[in-house]
Amino acid sequence: MKKLLLVALLLTTLLTGCSQTKKDVLTVLVSADYPPYESYDVNGKLVGFDIEFGNALANKMGVEFKWVDTSFDGILGALQANTGDLAITGMHISAEREESVDFSVAYKLDAESGSAFTVYTLAANNWSTIADLTGKIGSTQLGTVQESALNMMKDEYNLTLDIRNKFDIIVQEMLLGRIDFMVADKAAGDEFVTQYPQLASFPLNYAGLDAISGIGVAMPTGSEWVAKVNTAIEAMKTDGSLQALIDKWF
Repeated sequence: MKKLLLVALLLTTLLTGCSQTKKDVLTVLVSADYPPYESYDVNGKLVGFDIEFGNALANKMGVEFKWVDTSFDGILGALQANTGDLAITGMHISAEREESVDFSVAYKLDAESGSAFTVYTLAANNWSTIADLTGKIGSTQLGTVQESALNMMKDEYNLTLDIRNKFDIIVQEMLLGRIDFMVADKAAGDEFVTQYPQLASFPLNYAGLDAISGIGVAMPTGSEWVAKVNTAIEAMKTDGSLQALIDKWF
């Protein structure tokens, strides 16, 4: 009888210990088509700055992240519907987006890798200013702050917009002459210039774009995780691990 009681006590202790050490598993939305922020390697594994940042963030928070690849233009809606706990996907903080979701403090600023608003076009065009875009066909990824910028410019510069879901498709359309230019984050856009040397770029200088204030983690409005994410990000800034990732990828 004593042996049975001892075994039961040990099992109870083990089970209690397991429940105490069990980590929260958070669903993290990512649009894995935006290197160097996030993409798949040749083995189908998620790689990139956001992926390494996110995994380090999870470690700081003492939780586990379950990454879910999601179309970028559907991420805000998914957070509003509470089908994701966080979104870590190179998403810029903007007043418009803050109307529908909450953001962490910025974990990366544009100054650390170049402008979020950079124009990419064929080098043969020899364009260098916003005036060169007048009357042209422009594109960017659906649901991005770059799309908002193009919509702001559309009437003033008589633009025709051809917005697509993926940047790699836009690049192919530019190479075929069907789209004249695209606007992208410099770090991501420069990846295409490396791949296609016939492309060139210049910064997009347009009034109102300075309201974009870096890249943050997006969460449902009122999320319990906002403060915890912010604390973890600040800890990563303090110990230098965040800067090390920025230096590695940018």
